[in-house]
Amino acid sequence: MKKIVHAIVFLAATLSFTTAYGQHTVQGTVTSADGTPLVGATVGVKGTSAGTATDAQGKYSLQLSQAGATLVVSSVGYAEKTVPVEGRKVVNVVLELSTVSLNNVVVIGYGTQKKSDLSSSIASVNIQELQTNAVLPNAAAALEGTTPGLSVSPSSGSPGADINIRVRGSNTFGNNNPLVIIDGAPGDLNNVNPADIASMQVLKDAAAAAIYGSRAANGVLIVTTKKGEAGKVNIDVNASYGVQSPQKFISVANAEQYAILDNALHKTAGLDPFDALSDPSSLGKGSDWQNIIYRSAPLYNAYLGISGGSENATFRVSGAYNDQEGIARSTWYKKALFHFNGQQTTGPVTFGESLSWTDVNQRTFPGGGDKDLTQQIVLAQPIIPVHDTANDGGYGGAPPYLSTQAFNPLGLLEMQDNTNHNNEMNMDVYGSVRFLKRFTYKLNVGYRVWNGYSQNYTPTYYMSTQRQNIRATLGENRQRTRHWLIENTLDYQQQFGKHNIDLLVGYTSEEDYNRSTTGNMTGFPNNSLRVISAGTGYSISAGGNEYQWDMASILGRLLYSYNDKYYLTANVRRDGSSRFGSVNRYGVFPSASAAWRISNEPFFQSLKTTIQNLKLRGSYGVLGNQPNDNYDYIPSITYSTYLGYLFGSEFATGAAIENFANAGIKWESTEDLDVGLDIDLLNSLSLTLDYYVDNTDNVLLNVPIPPSTGTVTAPLVNTGKLQNKGFDASVTYHPQKTGQAFTYSITANFSTIKNEVVALGFADQVIYGSVPHRASTSAVTAAQVGYPIGAFFTKQTDGLFQSTAEVQAWKNDKGDLLQPAAKPGDVRYIDVNKDGIINGSDVAYSGSPFPKFTYGLNFSAQYRHFDFTFFIQGTEGNKMFDTNSWITNRGTLDYNFSTDLLDAWTPDHTNTKVPELSFNDPNHNSDPSDRFLYDASYLRVKTLQLGYTLPKGTLDRLGISDLRIYVSANNMWTITHYPGYDPSYSGDGLMNRGLDQGLYPVAKTVSGGISLHF
Repeated sequence: MKKIVHAIVFLAATLSFTTAYGQHTVQGTVTSADGTPLVGATVGVKGTSAGTATDAQGKYSLQLSQAGATLVVSSVGYAEKTVPVEGRKVVNVVLELSTVSLNNVVVIGYGTQKKSDLSSSIASVNIQELQTNAVLPNAAAALEGTTPGLSVSPSSGSPGADINIRVRGSNTFGNNNPLVIIDGAPGDLNNVNPADIASMQVLKDAAAAAIYGSRAANGVLIVTTKKGEAGKVNIDVNASYGVQSPQKFISVANAEQYAILDNALHKTAGLDPFDALSDPSSLGKGSDWQNIIYRSAPLYNAYLGISGGSENATFRVSGAYNDQEGIARSTWYKKALFHFNGQQTTGPVTFGESLSWTDVNQRTFPGGGDKDLTQQIVLAQPIIPVHDTANDGGYGGAPPYLSTQAFNPLGLLEMQDNTNHNNEMNMDVYGSVRFLKRFTYKLNVGYRVWNGYSQNYTPTYYMSTQRQNIRATLGENRQRTRHWLIENTLDYQQQFGKHNIDLLVGYTSEEDYNRSTTGNMTGFPNNSLRVISAGTGYSISAGGNEYQWDMASILGRLLYSYNDKYYLTANVRRDGSSRFGSVNRYGVFPSASAAWRISNEPFFQSLKTTIQNLKLRGSYGVLGNQPNDNYDYIPSITYSTYLGYLFGSEFATGAAIENFANAGIKWESTEDLDVGLDIDLLNSLSLTLDYYVDNTDNVLLNVPIPPSTGTVTAPLVNTGKLQNKGFDASVTYHPQKTGQAFTYSITANFSTIKNEVVALGFADQVIYGSVPHRASTSAVTAAQVGYPIGAFFTKQTDGLFQSTAEVQAWKNDKGDLLQPAAKPGDVRYIDVNKDGIINGSDVAYSGSPFPKFTYGLNFSAQYRHFDFTFFIQGTEGNKMFDTNSWITNRGTLDYNFSTDLLDAWTPDHTNTKVPELSFNDPNHNSDPSDRFLYDASYLRVKTLQLGYTLPKGTLDRLGISDLRIYVSANNMWTITHYPGYDPSYSGDGLMNRGLDQGLYPVAKTVSGGISLHF
């Protein structure tokens, strides 16, 4: 805090010292030749990095710090235009249609650069597409399918669930999340309302991201929020209401079908059917748990933004409130956001502040996760009644003859109260001073505080003898995280002749501190005050943790261009992290990139009428990565009353080493090579192509050790190599039709990725994923050399035995039966390892959780006052293991069954892929195998939206600048062969990316809204 106070005092002193310098603001409107305001047009000051973008009315405001300034104005689809200011305060600009513009300014690390000057792989997100897709108030979710090389998938459909974002795959077994920079400081994309975003760039290769060093190993998302403008106060209002509903249900048996299947299974084991199920036709449909729990649910969004200011001071303040009921009963998510941007200028000094506050309340499935209960909704028997007033709690329970794991999922969902409440404040203060004409010094100070509270309360209840809770329990957790950041940068810009140089140097430091406290108590009277001290103390526990992490860095960058034809960028950053020991605490991460604008060469001029721009790019760089945890290089000691020694008759408690330390762990290093091509042709078509190879060495892994060493915690070591390689492509088609009522544009993107484990560096060179939920079998995913991370390794099947002769013919080389317990109708397994025995060792590579390619296509059209958007996205070639399908097809437990079992093999019904019903299952038909591994490729209609903007004459009479109403449909149709709820899930962790263990379904949404501007 002392450092932050000193920094703020310095900024204030600098601001006072420079008040004598003069500066003024220029503002105006950017329109097309027919008078249409151009939204998002770039307005920059020639020879500097200063710039802004036009608002929804095509208006802009820009502060100038030099006399004789010249504006550079550009917009997609229009020719760039330079306009001298000549002392004017109002400069209106008219742009003519031309090729897709090359000169938009994009935000890069610690600065800006013209898009035409880029020599590295940086993708600009189409903000209009982002805001159109954001039916949920989540900018991260709206990114899905918009940008090549950017993989976006839901971790769950639960309200407020995290969104998994990956830039060009997974480079480590640790944290693969990209770094998100919001207005210059690390932040959370979930805490930014899409309506507040002015621009977003994705830094994909090492040359672009290396300026952020170790934090950028997984790519960088740079978000710039909207700023205020000089002039009259502008007010933006957005409001929408939507209805969410389940996309699909999984086909499981009703009560009658359940009884038929359960009776048939008991018969195969020589058991009598349960008396209550002896007459299936009398049971009817019973409890349809998916229809009982899942529902149509409302979604509300409201947003207000106010901006304005004078020539020397501008502001923008916004607030939003989002209220989302979950499609599963008793789940909800409520979020309030506040954001403020201010900027003051006096002479060569600019001083600004950015403040945001987010408050979130959320109720989730019991236990804080949705895996167990979502799967139980599918597995719950339809013969369980929903309610029973005679029971404590009022919910029905399973009859005593059923599995002890069976229970009423609605009862637990509504009785168990699992709530989370957290709030976050981000404050960023910055100041810059321009001196000696060419130098700009900037100081940025950021401070973030996050407070979290969660509560899990379970009352007493009775559903059945198998499912009851005799003592109410309460668990509470409180966390507080604070993070500060100080960045000092000095920028030098020089232009001489045809040479342009931009040199940046900087020093940054940051600290992250976390403290948490937990408490649990049992023995609460029902309806009592929910505080720990209200419990009667049958069982009580408490705990807490404290962590701190620090990093200091120096950085440098050179941007050089010659004659608008040759470009060079060089970066270097040296990071020091407290997560390493003193020997390997520092890492150096360099990068370089170059580009050649071939279209500006004299020999190319004859082709300019067809190909307006052709640029070849190449880059190479090294990025680092550090451990997830703070103290992996230090041995930890655990103390417990269960540890100790006997000294005669006395037992002395003691301590023991919890894990073996490795003080020599060092940075992971990812070498990145990228070759790209930018093409603009036919005055309407723009293409960007990239091929990349990423090689990660010194991968940090927890290497297994035997328990005889005295600890079961695997030590962290640098071993293993990973590789990602692929191809990114994006295409924009924007035909020029001046003066026509109908206009349209098409954007498309395409990405491939191949992930491979090159080496793991220990004995068996295999790391296994999680065992499928509700299974005692082995894992079905693994990391193994030569295959992708989390690849599927399952038993291989070859159809069903159709006769006794086929069973007898299935022998090994010695003439022994491979499956001696098999009979007609059983699954035929392949002897993968050729050892003459079918067992758990007969697993083989069965597919990758990574798609062979992903794609997205957006079509936008406008006819007079109507606008229309059609957006589709999808994947091809990825696999998913469906544990819901696996469990409901097992037939060895009294859980509910898949309706597929109604099509089981019988001597009279052999044309099927479903094996014969078998309760005891001597042939292990129910083992996890490729029978339950499915192609999860899909094509989804992500967004359909129709809007209408009122005519200008009507707006003038209403006193409104702009008013648009719209209806939108999101996630309405998905074409896929995957039988589970949703093929777009990314699973639970890196090793289980394609393992669907029963996640909260993603909803489809129909909504309507209104946008006003005053």
